[in-house]
This record gives sequence, structure tokens and C-alpha cells, in this order.
Amino acid sequence: MSSFSGKHIFDHARSRFRPSRRLKGMMKKLSTKRLKNESRDVGDCSDVLDNDDLSSIGNPISSADLGTTLSSNSSNVNAQDVESTVAIVPSSSCQSKQKVSGLLLLPQELFDQITSYLGHANVILLALLNKELMSRFMTSCQRLNILEPYEPVSYRVLNAFIQKAGSSKTNIRGTLLSLVDYDMEDMVYCYKCKKIHSPFLSFMDCAYAPNKAARCADWSMEHHMPSRATRKMLRTITKRRLHGAEYKHLIQQVNNTQTTYHKGVLAQVSLKMRYRNDDMILRRQQVISPIDKSALSLWIFGQMLMDQLPVTPVKLSLPKTYSMCNHQQWATGFSTLIQQLVDPLCERGHCGESNPRHTPACFSSQPLDVSKLEGHMVNERLKFVTSDVHLNPMDVPAPLGDVLGCNKCTTDFSVDVVPLPEPFNWGFVLTTWLDLGRLDFCSKWDSHRDARPARELKRLLTSTDICEKFEGLHSRLDHRPQISEVNIERMHNYGWSARAMQGKDRYMNWSSGHTCNPATGWIDDPDPLEEADY
Repeated sequence: MSSFSGKHIFDHARSRFRPSRRLKGMMKKLSTKRLKNESRDVGDCSDVLDNDDLSSIGNPISSADLGTTLSSNSSNVNAQDVESTVAIVPSSSCQSKQKVSGLLLLPQELFDQITSYLGHANVILLALLNKELMSRFMTSCQRLNILEPYEPVSYRVLNAFIQKAGSSKTNIRGTLLSLVDYDMEDMVYCYKCKKIHSPFLSFMDCAYAPNKAARCADWSMEHHMPSRATRKMLRTITKRRLHGAEYKHLIQQVNNTQTTYHKGVLAQVSLKMRYRNDDMILRRQQVISPIDKSALSLWIFGQMLMDQLPVTPVKLSLPKTYSMCNHQQWATGFSTLIQQLVDPLCERGHCGESNPRHTPACFSSQPLDVSKLEGHMVNERLKFVTSDVHLNPMDVPAPLGDVLGCNKCTTDFSVDVVPLPEPFNWGFVLTTWLDLGRLDFCSKWDSHRDARPARELKRLLTSTDICEKFEGLHSRLDHRPQISEVNIERMHNYGWSARAMQGKDRYMNWSSGHTCNPATGWIDDPDPLEEADY
């Protein structure tokens, strides 16, 4: 006769009895007791994981939305029905003697209370961690009547969970994919085309990327954010930096310079990115300099800053300038400066006009270089910029050279003058500093996306700390613009400047920029980084 075996008798009896709800509850309790008794023989009882009396992962508004929690009371028939659908499988940690995570050992009520504060996207990510959490998630969906009576595939459960969520399905999907791509260093979720792809896809030619969506562009041509500084690119750089991976080569893919000479006016737009602590700061410099210095050229500079003007041939022929942010324009922020530069040079009195409307006929095209007029604001400012004086004496009328800040977003800006090589001698420089924060979709980043009142970030008007952090200054009053040697060389344009000084090709249009590989979207000739850039 074989030796007595309680397990053999128990399994034999269970196979003979006809299934019923009451019998299932009894067999359930006996199975739990048997597992606990066996655990005393093989090791510590804390190594045995019984998932049946633990809660699931659902995301109700409160823990009460999960319904009645599972209980060991045999009178709770509904709870027994739910529990009976879950197989009793001892945890593998019992055999491997590994310590079970404390999250999996929490009491039912406490676990439900904790998970009730998670968003739908976070709940899905928690369910995807391992099979045990996915099992609890599916159990929660059964209790919330999300699942069908049969046990479906797990990814269909996740889809049903999103479909029955109270909030926007697009927002849940976008948040989920943004959380997923955080661990993917070279891929990023695009909220424009709703896909995860390479950050360089936006810069690739359609011939090499036929599946690229037409709407996969972060900024319009009129937006103040630089076209190369897309959300996908900046997020990729920040993720690699936070993960400790190499990221400096990607900063070079953001930094770029475009130089255009059109109908006697030079316009050079350069972008440089730097990290200060954990904040990403962008600086965009727009250098504007007409080759012929005259009263008419100063009026043309004012026209380039104006935002609401009738369409005229002069307006159409001017190089493009970019606004400083979503909330202000150069013409509105520096209207006083434009008047101080232009009005004294008008040859028509405009007597009796409160707001005179100038035309090209109001100004002379005869040579007039105001930088050589003693006492003129341009002359005084250039003296300070080119001097070795550390502190600004502030003898130049504001706001020329002064750094201002937007009170609705993290933007500092300035209009200044800077010395340039021949044949330009000097020019105006429009500088913008953009603080984008630690990662996208923070309050600083949101203030640059669009001009919605809900995305505004209140700042003090006197706060210009962004410029001071980027340039390493103690005070904004000490700021003096500088053009890098590489960008100075670009203004010569392979010997064009020497010919222009001799009167040759003086009004020949030309443009120069970086070489972008159409198949990869990478810049093949990036500018070298400085030590202060990272």
C-alpha cells in the first residue's frame, strides 16, 4: 500500500466532485491553506505569493469606483466568482528564494487606494512591467466590466481600457507613447503625426522618406521657434543627457547659421544651444546690415521690424526677420527706438501729424554713416561694445543695447549694434534667449508652443536672468553682443567682400548655409562646440 499523501487525496477528490460555486469557494480556501502549510516546510512564508487576495491596477477616480474589494469572507459570493476566475499559481520566487517586491505584497485596500491616483497612461505602463501586474490589471478590468466573460489577449484589454476611459483617447495614447519613448534614446514620439520615429525624419527629403507625414513639422514658417530646434530633436538630446549617454554631437545638429545677402542687405541668422544646470537655453542672433549706410537704410531697418504694414515693394524685397516670442513683436517692443533712429532723418516735416507715416521718398539715399556721428546713440553704443570697460556707463538712450524680458514666457531679447567686417562696418543685431526648461511639456516649454492664456508663464518685467545665465554675466547691463569667427568668415563669402569693396558684385544676391544630407537629415558640416556650450 502506498504511503498516505494528503495532496494526492485532495487532487483526486477535486476531480470527482461536480463543480459548483460553493464547492469552488471551499476548494479555494483549502488550496490556500495547503499552500501556506507547505510553505512552512520549504521556507519562510513570506516567500509564497498568493495573488488572489491582492488588488488590481485599475484607475478609477477614487478607490470606491473599483467596487467591493475582494474578501476572504465566504458569504461574499460575487467576490468568490471573480476570484474563482484567477488561477492559483505559486510565485516563482518561492523556488528561487528571491525576495518579492513589496508592491506585490500590499493589502488589497491599500493597493487600490494607491493605484487610484495614477493616470490611465501610467496604469498601462504599470501593467506592462510583468505578468503578475498584468494579471491584476486584467482582474480589475473584469471587476469594472471592461472585459468580456472570456479571457482576452492582454493588448486587447489595454485597448479596451483606453476606449472606455473618461478623458481624451488621443491624450492618453500620446502620454503613454511619450512615457514609453523616454527609454528609447534615438526615437521619439511625434505628437503631430502620432507616431514614434527618428527625430531627423522631419529634416529628411520626401524622396528618402516616402512615409513621412506632411504634418510632421513642429513649427510653421512664421513661428518664433527655430526650425531646427524641433520638439523631437530637443527631447532626444535631453533624454540622452539624463541617461548619461553621449549627446554633444546632437547639439551640433541644432546649432546652425544661415547667411543671406539680398538687394544690398545682409541678414545672418544663427542659433546656439547651451545647458545651464538642467535647463536648455537657446540663443538666436539676427544680424542685419545694409551695405549702403544712409538715412534710407535706417528706415529700411525699421521696416524689417514692423509687423503690421501695407504690402509694398519695399516690404517684399526685405530679408525675413523672426519675432522674439508668441506675445511680442520687435516693432511694438522697440517702437521708441525706431522713432529715435528714423524720425530725425525725415526730410518731410509731417507737420501736425501725431503718427507720421513715412515712405521711401521721406529719406535721402546719400551716404550717411551714423556710427561716425559724434553723440549719436549708435556711435556711443559701439564705443562701449568695442572697449575694454567692464561696466556699462548707461550713457546711451534705452532701449538700444538694453536686455528686456517677456512677462508671459521665458524669453529675453535685445536690440543692439555690433562691429562687422568690410564692406558692412557695423550692423544691428536682434538677440533672443529662450529658456525651454528641463524637458518638453513643462511650464517653460509650454509658454513657447503658442499664445494660449493657459500656457502663459508669469514673469517679472525686470527679470532678465535667462540672458545672464546663458552669457555668464553678473548683470544684463554688462551684455555686449559678439559674432563668432566662423560667422564673420561666412560674411566674406569666399572673397565676395573683397570684390564688393572694389565696387564689383556689390548687389549680387547670394546665400550660404550648412550642408544637410537629404537621406539622413544630418548636418554634414556642423560648427565646432565651445567649452561653455555644455
